Amino acid sequence: MRLRALAAVALLAGLAGCGGGEAPAGGNRDLLANLPSCDRVPLDQEPEVAADVPGLVLPDGARVTSVVTQGALTSVEATVRMSPLDVRAHYEQRTDIELLRIEDEIFETEVLARAQDRRMYLRAGALCADGTTLTAMVGPDSDDAGLPEFRTG
Repeated sequence: MRLRALAAVALLAGLAGCGGGEAPAGGNRDLLANLPSCDRVPLDQEPEVAADVPGLVLPDGARVTSVVTQGALTSVEATVRMSPLDVRAHYEQRTDIELLRIEDEIFETEVLARAQDRRMYLRAGALCADGTTLTAMVGPDSDDAGLPEFRTG
């Protein structure tokens, strides 16, 4: 039940951020302050699981709660104490991956990256002022691998 409530908050946050195109990583942080306090939105309710997935590159401190492999694709769910804007900045600063595309709409960041001869699509959605859900899909390094598409509004 708690996961549904968290998903609803993430959905509302994502809808509130739609339509803006790319936003600068350092701007619009005041909008994130309108989200609930992170002490009221627990990020560590679900048990943590191991995620030994080639090509998966998550920010330090991410708690992986689900890993599901279907064919050539692996989906990973996690949470992290960062805002989506911080997630974007994290990936822009990494030197061990190749960023293929990145964009954000304040409450949500999308990343497409290449690492370890694999591609990773990641969507980071705000749960609270400095807490984010991470949904990653890792697959073959190919344009037709079946990874999700960017949602531009």
